[in-house]
Amino acid sequence: MELSVLIKKQIDADEHRGFPVIFGTDAERHDQLMRDLVGLVGEVGEFADLLKKVGLAFSTPGYVGPSLAEAAPRLRSELADVAIYLFRLSTILGGDLEQDLLQKMKINDERYRYLEQ
Repeated sequence: MELSVLIKKQIDADEHRGFPVIFGTDAERHDQLMRDLVGLVGEVGEFADLLKKVGLAFSTPGYVGPSLAEAAPRLRSELADVAIYLFRLSTILGGDLEQDLLQKMKINDERYRYLEQ
């Protein structure tokens, strides 16, 4: 599935659940951007917290924490939540995340060409 199709599917589902991406005023749009940003940071925090526990299991004798293999499914789930918030933020800003990513990859290709072997 192309990224643009995946984003549309998620945004349509959000709107049917009462999470709009179109607003009447910039103040309303800003308010939702802030709410979704908090959600994004929360999901990144959940990813970081679990990864920290995996690291503690490696570095701290006696600490009982998940292995990376055990944590990987939940880590991927948290990253999926992050992606959903990115989809929303981009859409609220009127962006096309697929095209924005392709453009940024092109910029990075030029910027980091000297690192290619």
